Amino acid sequence: MSMPAALPPNYPPPYPLRLHPRVLAGFGSLLGALMVAVGIGWALLAGDEGPGAWFPRERWLADLLLGALLGAGFAAGAWGLFGRIPALRRIERRLVAVLDVAALRPHHAIIFGLLAGVPEEILFRGALQPTLGLLVASLVFGALHAVTLAYFVYAGVAGMLLGALALWRGALWAPIAAHTVIDVIMFALLIRRWRTGARAQGGCSAAPGEE
Repeated sequence: MSMPAALPPNYPPPYPLRLHPRVLAGFGSLLGALMVAVGIGWALLAGDEGPGAWFPRERWLADLLLGALLGAGFAAGAWGLFGRIPALRRIERRLVAVLDVAALRPHHAIIFGLLAGVPEEILFRGALQPTLGLLVASLVFGALHAVTLAYFVYAGVAGMLLGALALWRGALWAPIAAHTVIDVIMFALLIRRWRTGARAQGGCSAAPGEE
């Protein structure tokens, strides 16, 4: 069993109550259900076609594969920026300080990716974007992720690209796949970086994912 570990060098001290992944997953599930409900309600009130138009049966597999490929490319570029731009690196440090990173396992990356990718795309690209337009929906998306100014810019740009993908494909399959893959890869790389740093300083008896 892994033991509580010190953070790798150059990370801020942990908060007094650090979130266990199960707590974060539970909160994410509730928030995700709320976003889906709001998105469907918004679409109905706006007179949009709603879920039937969001998830057409045609070319769904091709769109999922396309979105996954584009998401992987975006994640690779974003991870490079996170390593080079101090303002973005601070976001990672804050996340690690808040989370109980020692309890993270690789499957948590998949869970968190799905909990963000599916409901957020339904709400922002499926429901809000047809009514508010690409720019405004992307700004709202960025504002609701604005932990820092840098993350507002990052999320706003990501929202623009996901919104453009939704417009291009005329459905949510591709943006959901892209969003999910981005978050899965980013979380997986975060876990890997933390494991490397913790091992280097001997901060834990077993790395996340090891018993």
